[in-house]
Amino acid sequence: MANKDILNLEEQFEQTMNEANKDDLQELLEEFKRNHFPNVLSKSAQLRDKYQDNKQLVELLMLLEAVSHAQIEEFRRSSEIIQQLYNDADSMSGNELITLGELAFMSDYKLARRILSDAVKRMETEAEPDRIKLARGYLVLGEAEEQLEKFTRAIKYFKQGLTYFQADDIRDKYMILYLHFKIGMLYSTKNEQKEAIEYLQKAVELADENKEMKINSLVSLAKIYGSRNDNEMAYSYLKETLGLIDDSALSETLVHAEALIEMAFYYFDQSKLDEAVPYYQRAIDMYKKQPGKSDRKLGMVYMQYAYCLEHKDKEDKHLAGVNYERAIEQLEKIKDRELLENAFADVIAFFDATNNTKKKRIYENKFVKMVNA
Repeated sequence: MANKDILNLEEQFEQTMNEANKDDLQELLEEFKRNHFPNVLSKSAQLRDKYQDNKQLVELLMLLEAVSHAQIEEFRRSSEIIQQLYNDADSMSGNELITLGELAFMSDYKLARRILSDAVKRMETEAEPDRIKLARGYLVLGEAEEQLEKFTRAIKYFKQGLTYFQADDIRDKYMILYLHFKIGMLYSTKNEQKEAIEYLQKAVELADENKEMKINSLVSLAKIYGSRNDNEMAYSYLKETLGLIDDSALSETLVHAEALIEMAFYYFDQSKLDEAVPYYQRAIDMYKKQPGKSDRKLGMVYMQYAYCLEHKDKEDKHLAGVNYERAIEQLEKIKDRELLENAFADVIAFFDATNNTKKKRIYENKFVKMVNA
């Protein structure tokens, strides 16, 4: 969530500019805008020495350096600078601490959590806190906890952030939708399905004008119901998804491929193999192109597709064999011996039943080699 735009640099530099430092600061700002971060770091260090008596400017330059280090993936150095600024944070307002915490998120999740926890506590005691800034503090705090895999805490902070957005404010509507989806997905990660369904269904209701978020929520709901063996509910969500996705920005993406896989499995699980085949064909073509694909999942999909080809009304033994071999090729890439043993057994049985002695021997030898390894 944090990025180099958090600082509102032009506005902050304007507050510290005077006739003596104007040219230096404008030159530095131009280097930063051009993403010349090593130049920014060297020039900023010189300016800190030159204007060391101007505490406000020195602190701003240190923030600039923290961002620049993070941008060139020098995260440890960025974190050290932010920690140094936080050590002197007694005089900072809650607003300023939120900004510091957002910058810490770029390089150090634990430091971001510490700063933002302090920031939201300070802001909660203020008579009239900036609700959007406070909401942002809770959101980045939630993101930090999620990155640290503290999902219960992440949910807690996302829920607190949600309370600061107003349903009648058009600017807040996207964040209300986003947070319902986010909380639903975190509950799903924790396998707390009842709560996940509650938040994801609400996200679907809120997402009428946001097709992409609606599709993501529908696919997530379909997966949850599928894992509960509630096939008819899963089917209803998948049908709605596939009716929307071709004309959306998510067409041909990983989400699209996963929706097709879920629909293919629905028919597979119902033993409606002829109906499953076209979904498997399209799902595989799409899924194997995705950068985030899972070798395990692709291997299992090939196995199911091959089984459908072998056993559908008009069986295609040749194509079934091709896909059983593709399945083994994928499953050999993962470290799941039991899964691979079962896959070898099925493939050996297939080539035995089709009297393909050569292929049967190849996979028998692979099986023996794996067992003896």
